[in-house]
Amino acid sequence: MKKYLIYTLLICWSFSTAWGQNSIQENDWQTIYLQGMKYKDASNNKKALQLLEKAYELHPSDSIMRDIASVYYDRGVYRKSINISQSLLNKDSLEADLVLIAKSHEKLNNADSALVYEKIIAKKNIENANNIINLAKNYEDRDMSDSALVVLDDFCLYDDENMAVNGLKAYLLYQTGEYEESLEEYRKLRNAGDNSTTTNYYMGLAYARVDSLQESYDCLKIAARKDRYKNQYILAQYGIVASKLNGNEQEGVNIISQAIEKILPDETLMWSLYNTRANANIRIFKFEDAIDDYKRSLTYKPDRLTDIYHIAYLYTIIHDRANADRHFKMFINNAQKSANPDRYKRWIEAAEGYLKRSKEEHFFQGDDENLKDF
Repeated sequence: MKKYLIYTLLICWSFSTAWGQNSIQENDWQTIYLQGMKYKDASNNKKALQLLEKAYELHPSDSIMRDIASVYYDRGVYRKSINISQSLLNKDSLEADLVLIAKSHEKLNNADSALVYEKIIAKKNIENANNIINLAKNYEDRDMSDSALVVLDDFCLYDDENMAVNGLKAYLLYQTGEYEESLEEYRKLRNAGDNSTTTNYYMGLAYARVDSLQESYDCLKIAARKDRYKNQYILAQYGIVASKLNGNEQEGVNIISQAIEKILPDETLMWSLYNTRANANIRIFKFEDAIDDYKRSLTYKPDRLTDIYHIAYLYTIIHDRANADRHFKMFINNAQKSANPDRYKRWIEAAEGYLKRSKEEHFFQGDDENLKDF
């Protein structure tokens, strides 16, 4: 009986203690807040929101409200995050509130609103690299690359070693045609250890723009290798540059062929690739392949009459007079009917000169069948 009484008392004491602890936890905003933040850190945002809102009920404060706004952002409820952060601006304009508002507007594709807040943040703190990058990209989307470069330059006065900022600056300089300055920035990136696909690709393009083909070739080859020869645009530029270097024409032909196999229908680029490969094949004396490439290029740009002329001329090189005659006539006929025949005057005269000589040869050889076509 005595043992039973002691056991009962122990059970009652346990329940009493447990009830007392739960009462303290339910009213202890700090404990609830810390539990909520643990859930937030663990990306359990639903549970985090419940606990943080409970903590705010017990102890209203701007700092807890900021954490709630952040959780709403993480959950994708961007409008709610904006509303909470804007209400805090009236009391205490912290950079964190402005940043969250700007990021939320970006997520909602409210680019104009995002730009407003990004400019405010930049004015308050030019050293916020993430904001400067977002602001510069926002300017770029509006074709305001000059404004983007200004804010990037302002940032670099404080920190000229930020790789992300310097990479964006190098890219924008390339896009605005400042190729030498772009190369200077890309060389800094390379010296700092950035040997990425993107850096090598745009560095290669910039070198090509200033006619440094060997340097361009070296960079584009690295970019293609790092990309495992998957990106058709990297392959296209690599092949074009290689085809222009003495001794690398066959490599250029091979790489352009890979690009053609991968590329989606793009009339301008496909014409350029076939045309470039044709020129490379001419330089390595593969005239029949060049003719085939010119014919393929014409399927994308039938109005490129000079390509018809090139086909005709190549047929003369391989002594296929019948096809040469036919294509020179085709060229003259189309050129004379074009909107600007004077543009092709020199080519027309050359074609007519060839046909005159060809007619004479047919005559002296007694080739009456082909003479009927003249």
